[in-house]
Amino acid sequence: MSVKVIATDMDGTFLNSKGSYDHNRFQRILKQLQERDIRFVVASSNPYRQLREHFPDCHEQLTFVGENGANIISKNQSLVEVFQQREDIASIIYFIEEKYPQAVVVLSGEKKGYLKKGVSENIVKMLSPFFPVLELVNSFSPLPDERFFKLTLQVKEEESAQIIKAIADYKTSQRLVGTASGFGYIDIITKGLHKGWALQQLLKRWNFTGDHLMAFGDGGNDIEMLKLAKYSYAMANAPKNVKAAANYQAKSNDESGVLDVIDNYLSSID
Repeated sequence: MSVKVIATDMDGTFLNSKGSYDHNRFQRILKQLQERDIRFVVASSNPYRQLREHFPDCHEQLTFVGENGANIISKNQSLVEVFQQREDIASIIYFIEEKYPQAVVVLSGEKKGYLKKGVSENIVKMLSPFFPVLELVNSFSPLPDERFFKLTLQVKEEESAQIIKAIADYKTSQRLVGTASGFGYIDIITKGLHKGWALQQLLKRWNFTGDHLMAFGDGGNDIEMLKLAKYSYAMANAPKNVKAAANYQAKSNDESGVLDVIDNYLSSID
């Protein structure tokens, strides 16, 4: 077993139900990884601005795959930024607001997140941790004057599959697709752009392959990443389709499953 890159999702995977992790244990593990020249990658649907806040003492030492693959930052250096076409965003928002008015729409931009005024304070409070800079706007027509990585919907979890199918049948489906990121969130991302794609770019840059990759995930948007990795772990709390995509299973996010697997691997190579 020769692992050179470790990639993990955050919510429901690396982070526990309280949105935290054992910082001291991770710092010890990170030091061991660095001594062995093993890279640690944070791979999430969330924006880089939010992700780095989880690693205040070491974010400059890590690589981040944010926005479900559309934004890659390694050791404070921006490597990849892929933005969606404004016409497609405007069109899909109109479709969602017409057909699924109950869906909460959030735009993830280069500078900040955008949410329409009028949503409940509870929803604003719930979304704020994911978008450290969140601006409330009267309407998405016209769109705010900036570039956008992706669009996120917050819906009832039981509605996710139906809405993802509707997005797949809509006229923008050649360029935009919906993917479940868990807990009732749907990310509308650029087709072909996902965590697996982003990790392929990094592996190529570092002269590695999927045979050198260990990956952890719990959601539908982790499946491509798990399929790419030889050492792929679905969390115990993951749904069946995610477990089916992985070669192994880790303990749940509330049992520090990611850190346990990495610790065991490091012990095995000592």
